[in-house]
Amino acid sequence: MSFLSKIVPGYRPFHYVGEKIACNLCGSREQAVLGTRDRWLNPLTNVICTHCGLIRVDPMPTDAELDRYYTDHYRLHYQSTLEPTPKSIERGSKGAQARLARLSKLIAPGARVLDIGAGGGEFLAEAKRLGFEVEGIEPSVGFAGYAERTYGVKVHVSPLNKIDFGDRKFDLVHSFHVFEHLRDPFASMKLVHALLKPGGYFYVAVPNMAEKRTGMFHFAHVHGFAYESLRMMAEKAGFEWVPSQALRAAQVFRRLEEPVKDWFRFPNHAAELQQKFRDSKLSLHLLSADPYRRAWARLKRKLSERKLNAAR
Repeated sequence: MSFLSKIVPGYRPFHYVGEKIACNLCGSREQAVLGTRDRWLNPLTNVICTHCGLIRVDPMPTDAELDRYYTDHYRLHYQSTLEPTPKSIERGSKGAQARLARLSKLIAPGARVLDIGAGGGEFLAEAKRLGFEVEGIEPSVGFAGYAERTYGVKVHVSPLNKIDFGDRKFDLVHSFHVFEHLRDPFASMKLVHALLKPGGYFYVAVPNMAEKRTGMFHFAHVHGFAYESLRMMAEKAGFEWVPSQALRAAQVFRRLEEPVKDWFRFPNHAAELQQKFRDSKLSLHLLSADPYRRAWARLKRKLSERKLNAAR
């Protein structure tokens, strides 16, 4: 193992076998290859559904492979730590405050809030401070334990589809950069629909593949969305879009009793997104400062942590 792979965990790939699957949104098997390397130049194939525009890793990891990755590897592999760092806590807290400034206006005081992908608990802590009844879901034992110890919140260490909520229903389900990690995001949206009270709200944010197309591929993101594919999936799952001027892959949806029948509302999206990828080459990304700035920041953080540990 090289020196770089020891201090930059994302440099070494997670080995898996996977399987071929159809598009999770529209069911089509028609696809085109967008990339064959991840951000560290490890082999990783990403394809786009040429019918609806949803992006996925091909082959797709199995449920067992993803459970193993997210339980035992993800936080260390992706963030170089098994518990939140002061920097991630500060960043998470600022983001939570900004999102709740809007979301708190949609629900009543004391409403019940579920955070899918709670991380170190920053969103739960802020929602609790505002008087909401909260609980979270986080597959990483270290991050979930930190949230419970630090903020006194309930965090389930389990995938969403394996939790028994009994008859509890929520007024708001919040998910920040989670659905791109899921093997079956559509099924998870259907579960969110079932967990919400009638008229309840669903906030979901994912990386926007239409905004920054190069350097985004890595194993942790098994699906890739843009505003169009995110909205179509949510409407097919039984939600209506809460209008926003920012057409990004971060939107609020409201629970309907029935799915939107004409959910396939962006028939040209796949072709348009393919063209954007053709116009944005990996070579341009490698010639930019972004990948090297990210690697240098991780290297400095890792070396700093080693110095602190050695001094103890």
